[in-house]
Amino acid sequence: MFQFNYKLKVAERVKAKCERHPRYNPERDGRGGIKGGCSTCFSLFDLHQARLSLDAAHRDFLRRALPWTRVRQPRNRSNAPRQNDPPFGSQPL
Repeated sequence: MFQFNYKLKVAERVKAKCERHPRYNPERDGRGGIKGGCSTCFSLFDLHQARLSLDAAHRDFLRRALPWTRVRQPRNRSNAPRQNDPPFGSQPL
């Protein structure tokens, strides 16, 4: 049996803009909006593409792994003594 524990948490926030082209938005403008071959704008575009590919890979992993996942059920505690019952032999005769 193959067991694979998976936990992913990405908590990075990036606030960046190009000093020469402060209105460039890689989400809206894309690669064609880069003016003059600006290296900072290319880096912003590459960062945006990397985030999109990471999100796509995560969605694809969840889609493919879903048929083999099991929902964990709480343990059956019927054999454990109930808290309202006193221990055996503690009642007066």
